[in-house]
Amino acid sequence: MIKVIEDHGSQSASDAVGTSEGSSAPVIDVPPRRAVRRTADLWRLLVSLASLVVTVLLAVATRDVARAVQQGLLSTATALPPALRDGLVGTVQVVAMLAPIAAVAVWSVRRRVDPVLRVVPAAALGALVAWALTHLALVRSRPDAWPQVLVGRGGLVQAGWPSAVYLAACAAAACAAGPWLGARRRRVLWTLTFACAALSVAAAGVVPLDAVAALAVGGAAGSAVLLLAGAPADRPAAQAVADALVVSGVPVATLRELPADEQRPGEGTVYRAETTAGSRLAVRVLAAEDHNRDLFHRLARRTLLRHPADATAQSPLGAAEHELLMLVFAARTGARVDEPVMAYPVAGGGALVATVEKDARPLSALTDEEMTDHVLIGVWTSVARLQEHRLGHRALRPEHVLVEPGGESRLSAFARAQLNAPPEVLGSDIAELLATTAVRIGPQRATACALAGLGPELLATALPYLQPLALMGPARREVARYDQARARAARESARRRTLRAGGRPSLLRDLSDEVQTVGGAQPVPLAHLARFTWKSALGLVGAFLVLHLVLPQLANAPAAVDALRDANWWWVLAVLPVTFVSQAFSTCLQWGTIPDRLPFGPTYQVQFASSFLNRITPSNVGGMALNLRYLQKTGIETGAATASVGLQSLAGAVSNAVVAAVFFAWAGRRHSGVHLDLPASRYLLWAVALALAAGGLLAFTPPGRRFLHDKVWPFLRAAGSTVTGIAAEPAKVVMGVTGALGLPLIQIVGLAMSLHALGGDLPFVQVGAVYMAARLIANAAPVPGGLGALEAGLIAGLTTLGVAAGAATSAVLVYRLLTFWLNVPLGALALSVVRRRGYV
Repeated sequence: MIKVIEDHGSQSASDAVGTSEGSSAPVIDVPPRRAVRRTADLWRLLVSLASLVVTVLLAVATRDVARAVQQGLLSTATALPPALRDGLVGTVQVVAMLAPIAAVAVWSVRRRVDPVLRVVPAAALGALVAWALTHLALVRSRPDAWPQVLVGRGGLVQAGWPSAVYLAACAAAACAAGPWLGARRRRVLWTLTFACAALSVAAAGVVPLDAVAALAVGGAAGSAVLLLAGAPADRPAAQAVADALVVSGVPVATLRELPADEQRPGEGTVYRAETTAGSRLAVRVLAAEDHNRDLFHRLARRTLLRHPADATAQSPLGAAEHELLMLVFAARTGARVDEPVMAYPVAGGGALVATVEKDARPLSALTDEEMTDHVLIGVWTSVARLQEHRLGHRALRPEHVLVEPGGESRLSAFARAQLNAPPEVLGSDIAELLATTAVRIGPQRATACALAGLGPELLATALPYLQPLALMGPARREVARYDQARARAARESARRRTLRAGGRPSLLRDLSDEVQTVGGAQPVPLAHLARFTWKSALGLVGAFLVLHLVLPQLANAPAAVDALRDANWWWVLAVLPVTFVSQAFSTCLQWGTIPDRLPFGPTYQVQFASSFLNRITPSNVGGMALNLRYLQKTGIETGAATASVGLQSLAGAVSNAVVAAVFFAWAGRRHSGVHLDLPASRYLLWAVALALAAGGLLAFTPPGRRFLHDKVWPFLRAAGSTVTGIAAEPAKVVMGVTGALGLPLIQIVGLAMSLHALGGDLPFVQVGAVYMAARLIANAAPVPGGLGALEAGLIAGLTTLGVAAGAATSAVLVYRLLTFWLNVPLGALALSVVRRRGYV
């Protein structure tokens, strides 16, 4: 236990700690408990999915090795005495039968409905996924001798039961039931589940990889159901909090938990306590849930940031003691902060932090009239004291600033505070509070108040950190919503407007300009905070491309060089413009999928950069992401930008299908050997079933409905407005159709000219049919740009139609050199240019 009693101006703090002798039981007022989504379930889901991915990769990628290893384990199991094996199987079957029956009986007697509503769907989902997994991915990694070794063996029933599907259902049920069980019962339940799986493997009833996959599927299914439907919070009860206060010497008369709308996610549970002497306390209770959430937060920051500057992981009690000491130090700096009282453990692994309660409201709850310059300057004055003593707050937002009725303010929430903070923490504190206050009062007034409270030198230290990565999650989302609202207002001010590349409204950019103007600061580059950048990510992808895709292609380089010696160079040079014309058609396609006018030059450069990313990412994912970012940076809403990118993909697919159908039909009349045979996907039914299941989960659960209302419907409305705006303008439709049809046609022209340059003789319509057939095959290959698959398809198609093998191979190599590989240096240069100019 830690108690703090100040000697100056802290009479209320000393009065709060007295004696509890002879006091009556406190009156406890708590709102009804509600289901929440717990961080522990998210951790379990991620770990289970990672285990499942590793297991499936071992079974699929190393099939022969997995079969041999499991055959050795199976041989060891079959070497056991038959009586021992039958005994193990019988024990597992007894436990597998009795455990679910006992659980149903207990919950029926106690009339617990909530656990059943989680356990049954989790078990069903686990069984369904395990059945699909064992029948599709794991079946070929099993030893050839299994399950024949089970013939003649058994316990109560056949030796193959419980199967991996049943084990997955049991694991999912155990996971889903966990929040309603005590820690001891949870351990017993999981011990039984793992023991059943281990004994089944030892008795050869289940293959080892199937058992591991079943447990991973069960953990993932149970965690997914808990995250979707919610579970009881993993927090101490209000009575335990009251008991901790009484034991620590605080005579509590009443204890009231704040309603859910006044709680801040991830910052514990806040209570209001009143002592028998009339003193009021604010009590914040930390629990395992906050500990788990903080670990997740720290992991995300360590993954994204080069210097996260996070303290070491702390237990709830350690975090409470840390916050109390930070409050003491902050008060010593001269800043106005919450007055600390004590930190104390709470039964069940939690801890509490108590501070003196005074009438105050968060700065974020004030109206625009109440948020006066006097209030804001007072806040910045306290921040200046922290900055001078190098105390980083690391969560400096308006909701953590309390304003009293007289206009005096104080800082709170020092849970993540840091002594001797580095410059990036101190600068990020100023940047975060400056940005979040500017959302309310505008960048000019916010900067003026900060300058008055901090002074020009301290204010200038925020310039390198006026960037999204320097802001914590809530502040970053608030700034993003503000910028989106400004972009939406600008979009609605005119039905059609000419966009400027990189011209999306940016509050952080406006604040940077304002700080330099009013504070007289010199421009400084933004701090390099990201651990992963475009350059490093593309370097890794490029290395993979060279090792696995490019090097094998170099084996054909001598043949291409020999072919060029005898080629018609005028026709070879005529293929060069194909690359540049293709990007012009891509630009037209993007113009035709957005109602506003885009500038040609930047859009053309972005298309070149997108083509480069498509060379190193499968299924054109990199190019679509870059186009999406480009549209967002011009000021287009995310929903509208996504709709535009989606329309580009859809238009490309439809145009390819139309062009292919025309060339196949046309060529079929001239060459009876040209046919198109596209078998239906065997996984279509599974995809439809999963889509329906996901839709049902979203529609019939409160979190799912909130997700639909808050995320999906706004996105669909923005996408719908984009489609409507395009349909209302025939010129846009014509532009889009021209770009979509021009892309495959110009590639066919390039292939025909390459073939002619190498002495091949084939009608243009048959060249088109060959190209479209090879393109359809290459699109199904999970490699960037259909590398390897397209070349093989083109060579096979040309030789089938009578072109000499040497000429066909050389023509395809020259064509790909001038239309595929030429895009790599040009696209890399374009990507560097658009990044430097702020287009993406």
